Amino acid sequence: MYNQPARGIRKSSAVITVAAGATPEVLYQLTNRGTVTRTVILRKIMCYSAVGNCILRIGTGLAPLVPIIPFFVAINGVDTEWTENDIPEVEVSADLTVQSNVLGVQVQVEVEEIGA
Repeated sequence: MYNQPARGIRKSSAVITVAAGATPEVLYQLTNRGTVTRTVILRKIMCYSAVGNCILRIGTGLAPLVPIIPFFVAINGVDTEWTENDIPEVEVSADLTVQSNVLGVQVQVEVEEIGA
C-alpha cells in the first residue's frame, strides 16, 4: 500500500455534475486563509457516468484546463473510484478543475490541503 503519512487535512469536494462536454468546471476550491499560501494534493477520485464512456481530466484553470495528472477513463454505468495508489502525487497551489468529453458525469474528489 502506497498511502503517504498525512501532511495536511483531508477534505472532500461536493459532487459535481459536468454540465457541458469539453468545458472545464471548478471541482475543488482551496480554503481562503488570507495571505497564507495553501496547496492541495489530489488523493481520491470518485466518478459515475450514466451517459456513456467518458474521458476525465483534472487540472487547474478554466480557460484552458491545464492537466496535472494523466486522464482517466470511466465506463458507462460503472461506479469508478481511483485512490492515491492510482493517482500520481502532484501538489498545486490553485483550485482544481474537471473536464469530461460528455456532459452529465458526476465527479467528487478527496484532497489533502496543506498550509497553516
